[in-house]
Amino acid sequence: MINFFTKESKLIVIFFLTVIILGSVLVYLSINNISTYRELTEKKISEEQRDLAKQFSTDFQNKMEELVATFERLIKKDSLINKHWFKNTDAIPEIKQAIVMNKNGVFLWPHFTFANSSVKKENSPLIYLNKIKIAQQNEFVVKDYNTAEANYLSALKTAKNASDSTYVFNAVSRLYLKLGMNEKAFKMYSKILLEFSYTTNASGFPYAYFSVNQLLKINDPSKNIEIQKLLKLFLSDLSDGKIPLNYSTSDLLARILEWTAQIEKNKDILKIEELVHHVSDYLTLINNYKTPIEEFLNGENLKAVDFPIGNYNMLKPVSGITDEVLLFNKTGLNPVGFTIDLEELFDLVKQQQIKNQTRFENQIELVNYNGQNYLSNSDLINFSEFSPIFNSHQIKISLKNEDIVNEYVLKRKMLYGIGFVLLLGVMSFGLILLVQNVKREKQMERLRADFVSNVTHELKTPLTSIQMFADSILLGRIKSDIDLNRYAKVIVKESEKLKRMINNILEFSRKENDKLIYQIKETNLTDLVNITIEEMNYWLEISNFKVIIEIEQDVWAKVDPEGLKQALSNLISNAIKYSVDTKKLIIRLIKKETKIFIEIEDFGIGIPKDKLERIFEKFYRVNLKENETTSGTGLGLTVTKDIIKAQNGKLLVESTLGKGSKFTIVLNLIS
Repeated sequence: MINFFTKESKLIVIFFLTVIILGSVLVYLSINNISTYRELTEKKISEEQRDLAKQFSTDFQNKMEELVATFERLIKKDSLINKHWFKNTDAIPEIKQAIVMNKNGVFLWPHFTFANSSVKKENSPLIYLNKIKIAQQNEFVVKDYNTAEANYLSALKTAKNASDSTYVFNAVSRLYLKLGMNEKAFKMYSKILLEFSYTTNASGFPYAYFSVNQLLKINDPSKNIEIQKLLKLFLSDLSDGKIPLNYSTSDLLARILEWTAQIEKNKDILKIEELVHHVSDYLTLINNYKTPIEEFLNGENLKAVDFPIGNYNMLKPVSGITDEVLLFNKTGLNPVGFTIDLEELFDLVKQQQIKNQTRFENQIELVNYNGQNYLSNSDLINFSEFSPIFNSHQIKISLKNEDIVNEYVLKRKMLYGIGFVLLLGVMSFGLILLVQNVKREKQMERLRADFVSNVTHELKTPLTSIQMFADSILLGRIKSDIDLNRYAKVIVKESEKLKRMINNILEFSRKENDKLIYQIKETNLTDLVNITIEEMNYWLEISNFKVIIEIEQDVWAKVDPEGLKQALSNLISNAIKYSVDTKKLIIRLIKKETKIFIEIEDFGIGIPKDKLERIFEKFYRVNLKENETTSGTGLGLTVTKDIIKAQNGKLLVESTLGKGSKFTIVLNLIS
């Protein structure tokens, strides 16, 4: 082995020097040519940014087309426009708001009616009209409010439809305010909002507007909570399109906000303000796109067809904002459209771009370009248009880390150096492994030699005893049957000891060759432990051991009986062998819950803590002054642990140097 190691060392040195020389040449050549790497890297960055801009533009256009297709699919149901869907466009975050109209240009969503538009209503009875005329004469000309009230209420009895009834309720409420009867006026306006909120007058103006406007004028803090509830109901109906919007809606919303500003903030007030802003968004939509839609439907807005997506054309808002457009389709039964939130759509496409793997980490930003500010490209920054629909914006693609080029150059310079160092490290590690392997082989050779010597000695001891007592019997030196029986007993026990030693060696050999086979079956451990103690009793007696037995009755487990008996014999034999002063042994068999514990506890020389992990290694024996003269094969505990492990058990050890050791076999109880 020494010659082999020396020969390998020479080869390693030659190889090591060769690697150093070749590595040094490569590093030298790389460093000399690294200056061209910067220019090449900047060129690759520019190319990647241009490709990224082109891909972004394609993805943006594809997303727009996908958005139109998704919108079409969601709003249609049985070939008809699903108007209810328009109330909530959260299904598509990139859509800000949606519009649906009829062929006459009337907004179906948001529900909006124009001022003084005629509304088809049922004809009122003549008697009703006459009574109303008399009541109005009393109210506005004569100023006789009590008589006017009586006439209005009389007219109510003749009303034949909701509009006529609501007209009376509104008129009576007005009278109550003039008479200072605020409580009655409040109840009447509440009745209109609760029962007739959807009712409109002949001009299509909702009576609910009159009621809300009057309720806001009531200066009575005790009514604030009730007014808040009525306002929430009114605004919810506006938001849901149940009550139509009109040109006076914005003024009414402003008055509602003025009223809420005077009230202490609470959950209802916050909800009211939220609904006001929601409805205001509908009004903004109408104001921004009413005129462009009318021009487009009349064929006046020719620019709208410049960039169509399918049947949808682009309409720009009259407000002049550049981060929003309306995509509008006039070809269906109902003209429909939706506004696009540029930032939402931009972020969505950007996230898709981020997912695409690129060599360099770029960032994509949306910048406003009005044609006056000049945006120029550089080696590391790229400005590009991405959509003709949003031609007032460009995308800016730049490196997240502007020092990336310097870092790349530095990394390239260091790469070969690190590779060279790693090469040296690998070679050094290989050399260390080789040296350790040689040492390990030498140690194994020594252990094998010790094993042969120990086995020879171990086998010689029982063989000598067997031969000596057998010779005595053959030579007729035995004078009595008692002595003959004693000699035969010694021969049998020494044979059993010899058998255990040979079994350990055979078990180890089979383990090394993966030929271990155990016969697992249900076994009464109580009987097995007692039998093992009885077989070892001879050695315990001649060694003057005091044995304490604590064994529970009728304990069963699935084990290999012979294997487990061999393991117990090894543990008891070790306890006998390594107990010098205190000759005491405790053997326990106990069960706890689902586990069985077999404990072999001695009070011998013990095992150092730093050696506990190694005592199960093959051929290993703890070298202590107390066991210098004690021989052994170094296989007993190795074989014992393998036997226990093969039976789904564990072998645990606790030991204190100079005080003894306790080995515990843990097995599974039969359920």
